[in-house]
Amino acid sequence: MQNASLHHRLSIPILMAAWLAGGAPAFAQGAPPGDAANGRRVYMADGCYQCHGNVGQGSRPTGPHLAPNPLPYAAFAAQVRHPVNAMPPYTSVVLSEQDLTDIYAYLLTIPPLIDPKAAAILDH
Repeated sequence: MQNASLHHRLSIPILMAAWLAGGAPAFAQGAPPGDAANGRRVYMADGCYQCHGNVGQGSRPTGPHLAPNPLPYAAFAAQVRHPVNAMPPYTSVVLSEQDLTDIYAYLLTIPPLIDPKAAAILDH
């Protein structure tokens, strides 16, 4: 069991480094298909928003941002199932595999924030 825990701790930073090097689109393509509408419903119903915000924006005191550009699916699923921080584990008893992929599909739909410099109201 100790080796499995070490494996999870090592795999997340490696996947995060790969994410930063390779970009979101390649990893998003490898994600299982999901229903974004159901993912949003589950995200809100299961309380993900309480720590990560309504649109995955996160905050320093409660939890990291999840969107836009979420972690690669494998790292995301590993963190949800076997968290390396204060987050409670969401085992398959609590969150089904389909609900997990649906939440990920929802996170993929969240657009980046608008650049404040591009906002028309600031041009006046």
